Amino acid sequence: MADPLPPLLTYCEGGDLEAAKAELQAGDVKKLLKLRDPDRRTPLHRACAAGHEELAVFLIAQGANVNVEDEESWTPLHSCASRGAGALVAKLLEASADAEAQTSSGGAALHFAASKGHEEVLKQLVAAGADINCKDRNKGTPLLRAAGAGKFAALKILLEAQADVLCRDRAGENVFHIAINGQHLEMCELLFERDEAERLMIQENEDGKTAAQMLLDLQPIELRDKIKSIWKEKRGG
Repeated sequence: MADPLPPLLTYCEGGDLEAAKAELQAGDVKKLLKLRDPDRRTPLHRACAAGHEELAVFLIAQGANVNVEDEESWTPLHSCASRGAGALVAKLLEASADAEAQTSSGGAALHFAASKGHEEVLKQLVAAGADINCKDRNKGTPLLRAAGAGKFAALKILLEAQADVLCRDRAGENVFHIAINGQHLEMCELLFERDEAERLMIQENEDGKTAAQMLLDLQPIELRDKIKSIWKEKRGG
C-alpha cells in the first residue's frame, strides 16, 4: 500500500488555500515547498496542474521554485500552457519561469499551447521571447503541432510571429503535408498564399511523397477538388 501523501500536496491539488497556508505556517516552509508526490510533482506543480491560481500565486510568493521539474521534466509552466491558464502563465513568467524549458519528450510550453489552440497563452509566450521554432523529440515545431491539431487561429498567430514555415519534422513532412493530409481547408487557404507555397508543395517527405501527391490521393474526391480549387485561386494554376 502506498504511503499517504503529505497534507500540503493534497491541499494544493484540491485548491484548499487556507489549509495550505496553515500547513506552511506550522512547518519549515522551504522544506515543505520541496515536497514531492510519486511523480515528483511539488506543491506548485499540483496547484498549477489543477488550475488553482490564487494558491499557486501564494506558493510562488513563499519562494516556490517556478522552474522545478517533475519525473517527466514538466515544469509548472508546461502544465499551465497545456491547460490554457493564461493568468497563471503570466504569473509564472513574471516570476522568471523558463519559457523554453523542455519536457522529456522535448515539448516546450509553446508546443502545448499550439497543439491545444490556446491563443492567449501563445501570445504571452511569444511576447516573453520563447523560441518560436523550438523542436520536440520528433523535430516538430509549434507551427507543425498547430497544423496537426487543426488549430487555425494558433497557426495564424505563429505565422504572424514569423515562425519558420519551411520547417520539417522527423518524417520529413512540412506544414503543407500536414494541412492537406489533415484536410484543413482554412489552413490550406492561408498557407497557399505564402511566397514559399510552390516550394512546399513539391518538397518530398521521408517516404518520397510531396504535398501535391498527397492532394491528388486525397479522399473524398469533393474535398480534394475543393483544395485544388483553392490552390488554383491562390496560385493561378
